[in-house]
Amino acid sequence: MLIAYSPAFLAGIASFVLYPQENIRILLLCSALTIHFLKRIFEVLFVHKYSGGMILDSVLAISLSYFLSTATVTYAQYLAQGFPEPSVDLKYLGCLLFLIGISSNFYHHYLLSKIRSKGDKDYKIPKGGLFGLVICPHYLFEIVEFVGISLISQTLYAFSFTIGSALYLIGRSCATRRWYLSKFDHFPKNVKALIPFVL
Repeated sequence: MLIAYSPAFLAGIASFVLYPQENIRILLLCSALTIHFLKRIFEVLFVHKYSGGMILDSVLAISLSYFLSTATVTYAQYLAQGFPEPSVDLKYLGCLLFLIGISSNFYHHYLLSKIRSKGDKDYKIPKGGLFGLVICPHYLFEIVEFVGISLISQTLYAFSFTIGSALYLIGRSCATRRWYLSKFDHFPKNVKALIPFVL
């Protein structure tokens, strides 16, 4: 997974050099994306306990997707610098949502890492945080993070990126819930996939 996240992190770092930071919005956007992938790299190195490896083809496709998304969102923001600012400025609300999303995502990843001891490859039902309500709270808060990034940017491209990411994570959450229901006879049926009491 280090291969998957490193190019996007490097694209975030490069955005500070390639695109003059003429306003606070592009600085916040580049910072948020760089911090997002730095956190992912930190988690790969120090938090996650994986049950197995990934196929190289999948890792390369994921890596390319993250890299291109980061590069194009920052480039779109750079191109938008000459246009008037939005009439309703949502960048600080976006920063707040980003911080809530990234910290809550990390917290739930930490809880996931605690259900496996070193070398353990068995799956267990996660507990703590919002795991009593949804099976993928880490995905929920990643979506909150991406909504924050969209509000920082306030470009159509960033909102499109967020919608695409949200749809992907909704699909993954629903598939994960179906898997837990098939794997564990005692899995609580009231635990939703992503959104408490709804989905």
